[in-house]
Amino acid sequence: MTADLSALLARGGWDLVDPRPVAAEHPDTFEMPSAGDLAGLRPGSLVRAMFEVVDIADVARDGLAPYDAAGRPVLVPHVERMWAVVTEVVGEAVVCVLDNQPYATHTHLQVHDRLELPLTHLIATDRPIPDLDGLLAVVNRLAGDDDRPHGPSTPVDPLAAPRIRADQQAICDRAGVRAEPPSLFGAALLARNVTPDVAVLHGARFDPDPARRDTGWVFFSGDDFEEVARTVGFDVVTLQQAHRAHPAIQPRWVLPVGWGFTLADGVDDLYPADISD
Repeated sequence: MTADLSALLARGGWDLVDPRPVAAEHPDTFEMPSAGDLAGLRPGSLVRAMFEVVDIADVARDGLAPYDAAGRPVLVPHVERMWAVVTEVVGEAVVCVLDNQPYATHTHLQVHDRLELPLTHLIATDRPIPDLDGLLAVVNRLAGDDDRPHGPSTPVDPLAAPRIRADQQAICDRAGVRAEPPSLFGAALLARNVTPDVAVLHGARFDPDPARRDTGWVFFSGDDFEEVARTVGFDVVTLQQAHRAHPAIQPRWVLPVGWGFTLADGVDDLYPADISD
């Protein structure tokens, strides 16, 4: 493990990224908020920043297996762009409540965390939310359930199992497997007949192809894969797009390579899949 990765884990598995070097390197494609945008910030305004977070490796994104030969998580830093809601403007910074749940698996940063963000580190702004008082009431109510000794700065154990959604963990527990969370922006094959109301949904995870950022996942509806491929066809989509096509996909996409699932009326099966072809 590198010193930089160890330092990130020690401070909670995250750090704020200064976007100014990126903006200077890519002035035509990376636009920062204007002085007028920043001057107009007030409680309730939305702001966006870049966070370096620690995540379990994904073959499609990183070219690395998620676990080493001893079964320990292989961890990598990457950047997530997240929104926050301003609660106070203090000089050259804004006090905020994080409005996104980080997808990364080895960070203690989480939605509703209170953060102070320098104005220089904001990459976007947006109009105020309609009910700031309601959001703060939720944040204050949930604060009593926070078991992190130092909040988002609580050190992260590099040997800890990946932090995933409760419904995803339940799927892994049922199958008796360890989670292999893929990148949200990794590719999958989605049959054109998959909609939220299909009668039968199948998924299988083949060996990923890093060259194509392919997570290995294939999702289709019907009884015969080859028939679906011949008559309906598949699109290459991101996992985010696959989730929008059918919400039952997201809880199951953490299953390891070599696993599959079937959902139908009265059927919810998880099984080792034949991925030899």
